[in-house]
Amino acid sequence: MLTTHFMEGGPFGMTVIFGLWTAAIVLIGMLIYRWLNKAESRVKSSKALSESILFVGSFAFLFGIFYQALGMVQALNAIKAAGDISMALIAGGLRVSLIAPLYGLVLFLVSYIFWFINRRLSM
Repeated sequence: MLTTHFMEGGPFGMTVIFGLWTAAIVLIGMLIYRWLNKAESRVKSSKALSESILFVGSFAFLFGIFYQALGMVQALNAIKAAGDISMALIAGGLRVSLIAPLYGLVLFLVSYIFWFINRRLSM
């Protein structure tokens, strides 16, 4: 399923989003390690780390929307050039255009949850 979505969503955009997923997973792992390590500097470094996680998630979502907009412009140009297009073809194109923003949104939600938990733990 991931490889199908990767190819349908566009290799360039999905590579960037999967790279951001990898970065977020590494940062989340570092944050969890700092939660388990009871060092005094944990609060300040954990705050900076959680802000980085939130930034990566936000950027993934915004990049997904940007990539969708680029794809929609190209699709609308193709529809204009072709003239008459079936509704099924348009619906399929809309489904494909939502893949990148969906993966970015899920990453944003995951990063927001970890940011919120770290904020509550450091109070």
